[in-house]
Amino acid sequence: MSILIKNVTLLPMSGEGTIVNNAYVRIKGQYISEVGTGNAPDGRDDLVIDGSGQLLMPGFINTHTHAAMTLLRGYADDLPLMEWLETKIWPLEDQMNGDDIYAGTRLAILEMIKSGTTCFADMYFSMDRVAEAVRDTGMRAVLARGMVGVGPEHQQALDESRELVANWHGAARGRIQFILGPHAPYTCPPDYLKRVIALAEELDTGIHIHLAETAGEVSDIEKQQGKTPIALM
Repeated sequence: MSILIKNVTLLPMSGEGTIVNNAYVRIKGQYISEVGTGNAPDGRDDLVIDGSGQLLMPGFINTHTHAAMTLLRGYADDLPLMEWLETKIWPLEDQMNGDDIYAGTRLAILEMIKSGTTCFADMYFSMDRVAEAVRDTGMRAVLARGMVGVGPEHQQALDESRELVANWHGAARGRIQFILGPHAPYTCPPDYLKRVIALAEELDTGIHIHLAETAGEVSDIEKQQGKTPIALM
């Protein structure tokens, strides 16, 4: 399928602040095939969109999400972080299954697409279902299985992350990337973080982590480790 967008103001995000007026962009299949100004050469396009008065630019990237939590919107607002997590969010998440995660992620993807976001970085659980939602919707995503370094599932989190990278990294024609997701310094002690870093180096992938979210976290980590969360990394 060939799509032509014409008469549009183009913001190419080239790093130079360039704005191109009276531009056109032609898309063939999955790829941008032509960009120019003025009248576009005849391409026998299947769809022609008049972009007069509109701005065309690359899609936004949301660099930190828990996409399926769209289902929890409004459930527990205006609470301190740890009270919110421990008394509201974590107990409810324990009742969610893979189908819930898939549906919540698809809802989040719909909302992101409507606001111009075409790629997101997500850390959560049931990440195979998140990956399926990304695959099924045409979105791009950098995904990570949330990992907690204390409690009985710390090794399972490492093993599942390895499996997710093996099964999904580069899937959907490269639209899906998988990295590692240690939750935070207050749930992942330094020794566990070292194991995560070693695995990331082995798999040649990245790391997604919560860091210095609250003043309380910064104070607690400084007392425990003698460093701020940023310095600890």
